Amino acid sequence: MNKKKFVYLIITSLITVASLYISDQILAVSYMSKVFLKVILFATFPVIYRIGTGENILRLSYVNFFKRAHPKRQRINISIVLGIAIFVVLWIVQLYLLPYIDTSQLVYEFEEKYKINQGNIVYYSIYLVFLNSFLEEFFFRGYIFLGMKRLGYRKSAYVISATLFAVYHIANFKNWLNIGVFILAILGLIVGGCIFNAMDDRQETFLNSWFVHICADVAIVLTGFRVFGIM
Repeated sequence: MNKKKFVYLIITSLITVASLYISDQILAVSYMSKVFLKVILFATFPVIYRIGTGENILRLSYVNFFKRAHPKRQRINISIVLGIAIFVVLWIVQLYLLPYIDTSQLVYEFEEKYKINQGNIVYYSIYLVFLNSFLEEFFFRGYIFLGMKRLGYRKSAYVISATLFAVYHIANFKNWLNIGVFILAILGLIVGGCIFNAMDDRQETFLNSWFVHICADVAIVLTGFRVFGIM
């Protein structure tokens, strides 16, 4: 039975990531259409999984975050320290990598493809930092990683979740970077995915990594502001 659940998690995860890539890179749908599709995919397969298994990912993460024996204050402190550290690291990295990024291509894609410009980037940034980060942590950590781990496939959960997390982000920046920086970014995303998984592993809650993800997205948003000349 666990093997069937594991296969379901793999297949639905692949379908989700592939569908989002196709919608973005081949169909070139608008940003809002992509968001709508993402919400549907990130919610539908976990709901089906819950109906079939009775496992409520949101409830389990909430209960585990607040009721596990590990001291709450220590958990929060670790998340805050790691979140700030990742923010600082990403900010330093972007200062180094920005000269190697085709910012004109980046701005063009945002304005023409996603209809994001100086006038509305703040609103999209709020969505990215809070809602999008939650959706990604719920799906990649809560659904894929913790789902597979509970089935007894812990090592596979680390590899599959982190790899799909990296592949999922390819469409976001593959046209902005040269091949060397692109490979470095993919490896960084895989390592970042493993770090997020490790944060959630012991308590089995994706809420730990959500705060850190928010900090990472704040650094990315501020980089976007620099590219658009807002700061």
